[in-house]
Amino acid sequence: MLLINPPQDTKYPQPPLGLASLAAVLEKNNYQVEILDANALQLSENEVVKKADSDDIIGITAMTPTINSAIRIAKGVKQNNPNSTIILGGPHATILPEEILNNVPEIDIIVRGEGEETIVELCNALENHKNKSIENIHGITYRNNSTIKNTPLRPPIMNLDSLPFLAYHLLPLDKYKLHPPHGREYPFMALLASRGCPYNCIFCSKSVFGSKFRGQSPERIVDEIVYLKERFGIKEIAFYDDVFTLRQKRIMQLVKELKERNLDIPWTCEARVNLVTEELLKEMKKAGCYMIAYGIESGNQMILNNLRKKITIEQIKSAIEATRKAGIQSVGYFMLGSPGETPETLRQTIDFAKSLDIDFAQFSVTTPFPGTDLYDLYLNSRNKNTKWDDFIYASLKSSSAPVFETKALPKEDLREWNAKAYREFYFRLSYIWKRFIGMRSLGDLKTNIKGFLMLLDMLVGRK
Repeated sequence: MLLINPPQDTKYPQPPLGLASLAAVLEKNNYQVEILDANALQLSENEVVKKADSDDIIGITAMTPTINSAIRIAKGVKQNNPNSTIILGGPHATILPEEILNNVPEIDIIVRGEGEETIVELCNALENHKNKSIENIHGITYRNNSTIKNTPLRPPIMNLDSLPFLAYHLLPLDKYKLHPPHGREYPFMALLASRGCPYNCIFCSKSVFGSKFRGQSPERIVDEIVYLKERFGIKEIAFYDDVFTLRQKRIMQLVKELKERNLDIPWTCEARVNLVTEELLKEMKKAGCYMIAYGIESGNQMILNNLRKKITIEQIKSAIEATRKAGIQSVGYFMLGSPGETPETLRQTIDFAKSLDIDFAQFSVTTPFPGTDLYDLYLNSRNKNTKWDDFIYASLKSSSAPVFETKALPKEDLREWNAKAYREFYFRLSYIWKRFIGMRSLGDLKTNIKGFLMLLDMLVGRK
């Protein structure tokens, strides 16, 4: 079986953790599997099609920005190899399975939600040519003659420790790069130590992992880090969990395990401002955490309420201050153009970002991804020719981005506010001086240079 990650226009390719997990369970069940990460290898769609023309079963993953690329690859593969079975999975396919199958006859089956158990059952059925048996496989959408059928959604995997380590040996590990300001050491690897988020933010899609939080045990997490370090020489870890510190006792156990095993490895994570304490942050710092990214989103409480963030301005200030005291760098994520946004609230957000003692800020025009309440609010009556490629968080390089506008904020105004936010935050003399005197290593210098070049590319590129 061949698993494909479609190409995307990015200088910072990330490891396809979902495909690596599927590959691991397939290998555990004695299937031969390969991963073709076209994004990391910078392969064109035509090159991917050529490499896939001899495989009987093709699995393709796709997020919203890469769905069109995945479809083009599927069409090319089917043209070259009509007898192949093409399976599509990932967030976008989970949300819009019937639309995809109606429009793309080359795709045979869609896997909805978590795919580890589903993909093994599918391969068993397809390998034995028992096509009728797929109707009893939960978590798929398929074509039965001219009818599209959905089987019941598969329950989430509750015991994540039961899953094997990811198939890292099938990935081009030297090709992955962390987005500045992350990335002190290379090679790095991303980890997803938990699944599911109980919060209900209006802009977040939980189509694959759902709302039920499930976490790997601290011992299992550290075992995998040791494996990565000893076998592959991984020098840095980035935790991509949606709510890394949701269960603070578990994270305290994790940092204790890291320290007891003397794992000298830097790591970063993402967290909510209402889910950290001074004590937790200090222990995380001792265990190697050097940076935390917080979803702050806005400096206006009404906008935060509209986004259903369930955080307050005071909680934001408190978390950033506690992070600074612990000696951990902080990144603030901000969204511009949220429901109820006006030029006045945008000005408040930019001023708020500058007032916080955060080390880095990322400003993005709010993106209404399909499967979210925000999408229903902004794009419910969308044109059928929606350009999914433009649904890229934190990017305004496309001439058609952002993908929406409001009466108060036309597209060009949103683009200008986004650029203005970056200019005002990063081109302050006080901020530049702070970054200069705060450098403690060659890694810090490299990170600052990469970040500055990326900022220039973004500001110049949009023009």
